Amino acid sequence: MGIDTFKEKCGYEIDEMWLPRVTAITSILNKPNLYRYFADSPNYPAAQRRLDSAAEWGTLTHEVVERMLKGEIVKPDAKIIPSIKAFQKWRENNIMRISDPEKDVERLVVDTKHMFAGTLDVVAEVNGTRGVIDLKTSTGIWEEHYLQTAAYLSAYNKTARLKEKCTTRWILRIDQYEECLGCKAKRRGKEGVLRVTGGKRICNHQWSEKKGVVEFKELEGYKEDIKAFLAAKELWEWYNKKFIRRIPNYAKN
Repeated sequence: MGIDTFKEKCGYEIDEMWLPRVTAITSILNKPNLYRYFADSPNYPAAQRRLDSAAEWGTLTHEVVERMLKGEIVKPDAKIIPSIKAFQKWRENNIMRISDPEKDVERLVVDTKHMFAGTLDVVAEVNGTRGVIDLKTSTGIWEEHYLQTAAYLSAYNKTARLKEKCTTRWILRIDQYEECLGCKAKRRGKEGVLRVTGGKRICNHQWSEKKGVVEFKELEGYKEDIKAFLAAKELWEWYNKKFIRRIPNYAKN
């Protein structure tokens, strides 16, 4: 990888200064759930195709939800309709206010003290509490999500006006699957292949129609998480020192 590719892939150029992006930093973390793609696949190319398919599904869902939050009328792809219906139902059951949809959806945040930047998904008030929301289409909420949202919350509050500051962070996880009517196993096709989890190994599965589900979870332990994120950043910088030393407009050099 060349230095220009590294800079583009791993950071932002902001006011003539290069800053690493939050998701690049958290990529240094151990991701045991990711390993199953390789363990369950016959070879590396097959595993990569599954990852790419899941990422494409997630990007499609992200784009539709974010356009809806901006007030746009959207016709979603048929394959994600159960997820979008679940999200619409969640909105109907919760009071969600976004002060400025054009600014507070897909918002770039910068922490010049600790030298990182990122694009958070949503800043909103939900049921009377103001916080940052990270949209996920994973099958669960993982450890790196805690560090990622802590970084977004920290960076956002660095520059927000007092009345706009956030007090918490949430994961809004959107998923869809078919469920076995007997053993309650779940079957998903996001990865381009059908994958069954849970339930019983021996079962003549009778699958339900695809249904969407939303999990909205507030993440506790912010102080511990931001400390861990900054430690991860130090490790990420060490691991990538051969590139970072070649970036003259990175303030730590």
